[in-house]
Amino acid sequence: MSRSIFILIILIFAAAVTAFRLSELSVRPMHGDEAVNAFKLGETLEGAGYKYDPHEYHGPVLNYVSLFAARIGRADSHSGLSEFLLRLVPVFFGTFLILLMLVVVGGFGRLSAGFSALFIGLSPAMNFYSRYFIHEMLLVVFTAGLMFSVYRYLKKPGVLWALIAGVSLGLMHATKETFIIALGAMGGALILMRCFWREVGEIESNLQEVRPKPMHAVIMLLGAATVSITFFSSFFSNFEGVLDSIRTYGTYLDRAGQSGVHEHPWHYYLNLLSYYQYVDESIEGPVFSELMILLLALVGIGFVVRGAVAEGDMKLLRFVALYTVLMTAFYSIIPYKTPWCLLSFYHGILLLAGVGAACLIQLKPILLRCAVGFVLLIGGWHLAYQSVIANDRYCADSRNPYVYAHTGSDIFQIAERVKAMAKLNDSESVVPVQVFCPGDDYWPLPWYLRDLAVEYDSKVAEESESAPIILIQPPLEEALMKKLYELPPPGQKELYMHLFYEDGQVPELQLRPGVELRGYVAKSLFDQFERTKAEQQSDFEVKEKKIDE
Repeated sequence: MSRSIFILIILIFAAAVTAFRLSELSVRPMHGDEAVNAFKLGETLEGAGYKYDPHEYHGPVLNYVSLFAARIGRADSHSGLSEFLLRLVPVFFGTFLILLMLVVVGGFGRLSAGFSALFIGLSPAMNFYSRYFIHEMLLVVFTAGLMFSVYRYLKKPGVLWALIAGVSLGLMHATKETFIIALGAMGGALILMRCFWREVGEIESNLQEVRPKPMHAVIMLLGAATVSITFFSSFFSNFEGVLDSIRTYGTYLDRAGQSGVHEHPWHYYLNLLSYYQYVDESIEGPVFSELMILLLALVGIGFVVRGAVAEGDMKLLRFVALYTVLMTAFYSIIPYKTPWCLLSFYHGILLLAGVGAACLIQLKPILLRCAVGFVLLIGGWHLAYQSVIANDRYCADSRNPYVYAHTGSDIFQIAERVKAMAKLNDSESVVPVQVFCPGDDYWPLPWYLRDLAVEYDSKVAEESESAPIILIQPPLEEALMKKLYELPPPGQKELYMHLFYEDGQVPELQLRPGVELRGYVAKSLFDQFERTKAEQQSDFEVKEKKIDE
C-alpha cells in the first residue's frame, strides 16, 4: 500500500468524524428504537442482566459493546447514560467502515479505494445512521469485515485472516437476524461467479490459485461459533439464548412477509436514495438526492462487467458487483422495509461508485477528465451539504428522507414539564407519574423520564389509584375522565388541570407526527407549581432591580 492512499483515507476518516459524525450528536430527539436499546442497556448496567429475546430487539452485540462504552464513560445506571455516550458506539463503527478500505486497497485499486472511502464519508444516509443507536451500522461493518478478511485470506492463506473472518461471521449472527440475507447474497454471488468463470474458461486457473487449508476452515467456524455462543448465552449465563438464536427465524421470516405500517413497494429504497423532496400544502423541504452515487455505481458495474478496470482485482470487483445487485434485489423484494435497512446493500453501492468514479476520472481525453472532476466536485459538495442539514436542521423532520416514525421535538417540552412538576414535592418521596398509551406506544418516554417513578400501561385501569401526573393519548382520554370524575365517591374526587397549560393556552404536543400526547396534573400540584413559578419570577425581578441600581 502506498503512503499517499493511506494518508488520504486517514484524512477522509478524520474529516468525516469531525464534520459529520460527532457534530451536535445529542441534539436529535431519541427515536423509539434508540430508547428501547438504551433501556435494555440500562437494565444490564443496573444488574438485571441481559437475556436475548427471539421476538424483539435483535441481537446482543449492540448491548454488550455499548456496555463496554458505558463502563469507559463511568455510567453505572440508566440515569448515568446520555445520548452522546450511546451514539458514540454507531459513530465509531460508521467511521471505522472508512478505515476498512485500507484492508482492500490492493483489491479495489488505490484510486477506487480512495473514492469509495470518500463517498462513505460524504453519504447523507451513512452519516445520518452512523449517529443512530441501533444495530444496523454494526451489521454493515461486520459484513464488510467478513468479505474483506476472506479476500485477504484467499490472497495469502493464514490463520489470522481465517480467524478474523470467523469472528466477523459470529458478530454478524449476534448483531441482527437479517445477517442471513447477506450470507445468501454472498453465496449467490459465488455461484454466479463460478458460472461466469466456467463460461470464459477461467475456472481451472482460479481453482488452482488458492487452496484453503481444512484447518483454517475449522478455525474460522470455531471462531464464528465461539463468538456467537458467547454473546447469545449472555457470556455463558443463559444457554437458552443460543437455541433462541435459531428459533427466532420463524418470527422474523413471518414478519418479513407481513403487510402493515412498514410495508412499502419494491422501489422504496431507491426512491429515498435517488430523489426525495417533502411537499405539502404549507411546507416544502429541500431536495435530498444521492443519485450521483447510484449512477456512478452503475458505471462501476459496467466497467467491471467489461473487465475494463485499470487497477484492482477483477475477481473481488466481480464478487462485490454481484453481491450488491443481489442484496439490493433481496431488500427490495421484501415487503417489510425501514429506511435504515438500506445500509446493508448501500455499502456495496458506495464501493462500486468508487470504482465508477476512478474509471471515469482516468478516461484519456483531458476535457472529459476535467468535466468528470467538476461533476464529482459539485456532487460531493451537495452530498456534504445534505449530511450537514440532515444532522442539524432536519434531524427530526419529515423533510429528511431518513427520518422515519421519529420522535418530534415536542418531547423536550413534555419531559421538561413533567420533571418540573415531579420535583416540586417538598418531601423526599417521588411524585408518581402514569402513562397510558394504546399498544404500549409510549417510547421514547421511558428514556426521557428515566429518573422518575413512572407506571406505563396500554389501558386505563379503573381499580388503580390515579397518579398526580398523567400522560395519555386521546383514544384513552374518555376512560380517564370516567376514572377521575365518575368512579370516585363524593368527596374523594381530585380536580385535574391541563399539564401543559401555559399563558392561557393548551398546546397540542405530539410524541411523533400524528401521535398526540396530552397531560393532566392534580390541581394541588398545579397550584404549587404556579406559586413556585411566581416566586422564582419575583426573586428574579428583585435581583434584576438590584443589578440596575
